[in-house]
Amino acid sequence: MKRFYLTLILACSAAATLPAYAATGNVPGMDNMRTVSGQATKAQTFMGQGKINSINPDANTVNIAMGPVKALGWPSMSMNFLLQNTAMLNGHKTGEVVNFNFAKDTAGGYVITRITPVRQ
Repeated sequence: MKRFYLTLILACSAAATLPAYAATGNVPGMDNMRTVSGQATKAQTFMGQGKINSINPDANTVNIAMGPVKALGWPSMSMNFLLQNTAMLNGHKTGEVVNFNFAKDTAGGYVITRITPVRQ
């Protein structure tokens, strides 16, 4: 009977503390999910490489045919990305192979934070 009550007390205390623990952002494995006022933090930056399919300066987006991103479990695909700022478009053209860093923003999209041409 003591074992039953001890188990019950432990289960109740875990149920009461886990939501508070999760709210602090200290859940193991979730360190790459932090954002600060719409901007992606360094902890959630990923790397990719691909070829620019199209550039849309009006929407500040670029479409890239990229290789797999192992950190996210993504296969090779083409994807539209927002750019962190419009100056990142300068000097890049359709068909160019690039390395890029990207991060998830608070709206659930992905933003390129750095883009550089691949030297061939």
